[in-house]
Amino acid sequence: MRHAISIALLSLCAFSARSFAEDAPAAPDKGDSFTAGIGLAYVPEYAGSDKSRVLPLPVLERTYSNGVFLSTQRGIGYQAKLGDFTLSAALGYDAGRKDHKENYFSGSDALKGMGDIDGAAQALLSLGYQLGSVGLSLTTKQNLGHREYGAAYILGLNAPLYTSATDQIGFGASAVYGDNKRMQTYFGVTAAQSAASGYKAYSAKAGFESVAAGVNWNHVLDANWSVRSAIGVNHLASDAADSPLTKRKTTPMLMTALIYRF
Repeated sequence: MRHAISIALLSLCAFSARSFAEDAPAAPDKGDSFTAGIGLAYVPEYAGSDKSRVLPLPVLERTYSNGVFLSTQRGIGYQAKLGDFTLSAALGYDAGRKDHKENYFSGSDALKGMGDIDGAAQALLSLGYQLGSVGLSLTTKQNLGHREYGAAYILGLNAPLYTSATDQIGFGASAVYGDNKRMQTYFGVTAAQSAASGYKAYSAKAGFESVAAGVNWNHVLDANWSVRSAIGVNHLASDAADSPLTKRKTTPMLMTALIYRF
């Protein structure tokens, strides 16, 4: 998953655990389940781009009663519920960023001369807390390869707005904090990159990379089929917003998927 869609998914999925993947991995008394689906995501070419594109969004998730899950959105991991707290650890992958448009689905010519950001395996660690009907979460993305790319920390909040037998609508917000290495990797411009790309040299320091807010909607068609959608906006902040690579600070995000649950 390229950086732009990765951050968009993190933001939108932080709105509600029900956005695109199945509900959080089943607790031991809920049994096994399998969810499959296909959708579309409208996201920027990269974080800060003024161009967006529509990308296919595959949804696959297998959860086991012992807490293990395999998911296209959340990686391969394990989740446990302890009272109002939820803990999870997973192995995921970020495909990085290309400095040229390889095809419709990958890269951006606006980044020519910036060099590629290679893909890397990541450890995804999350802590959630249920405060009444409001869900709070803290997630960190730690690179296992290319440690020089830095780490991200995501604060999330989600709350139900409307619930019926066929429809569930929720609101959520999230904030992404990047350390020095991450901010420099995605929003900084070194002297060498400046000479190759034409962008002015820029040093990006640790800080809140972006904030997002939006609404998600799950519409149940029958016992197995449902349509899950989300719409929101993502706003770059602090040094990410001031980066010469940033051509648009606020971008819309839209995702929808047809889901079948076995």
